[in-house]
Amino acid sequence: MKTLAILILFCTSLYGADTTTTNIVGDITTKTSERSGKDGKPDVRIETVYRGKTKVLQILSRRNKQGALAVVSRSYLIDGRLHMIESDENGDGFFESVAVFDPVTDDFEMFTRQVDGSVKPVSTEALEAIKKKKVAADESLGKLLHDMSDKK
Repeated sequence: MKTLAILILFCTSLYGADTTTTNIVGDITTKTSERSGKDGKPDVRIETVYRGKTKVLQILSRRNKQGALAVVSRSYLIDGRLHMIESDENGDGFFESVAVFDPVTDDFEMFTRQVDGSVKPVSTEALEAIKKKKVAADESLGKLLHDMSDKK
């Protein structure tokens, strides 16, 4: 599933964003960061919504085949900790995948959303494969971030 790729892209795209803007409405603050492509147009946009100083929502958009930014995932947080991600796997505007996280253990469960709105758990084999890829991706991302901090 592309959900793991979206998670990795989400984390790595935060580093070195080209443009950042902030919008404040009451105690809700939205910070938007964009990463531009070689053509100067935005390739990735991350909107992070805060209630006070606590992150509550993060929306990741990527440039689609038509060249427009399209939302590919929404991450929901409580007390700044990730609880759920929904993602649009094929870019059609329908969020096919849902991952629910246990913030204490960092374990997660994944579901596919049907066109009628119902959800079904992914197969055990698919979930185990995704979990293995997540462990490897977490290790790689940790090493990358450690290497980048060493260079600063």
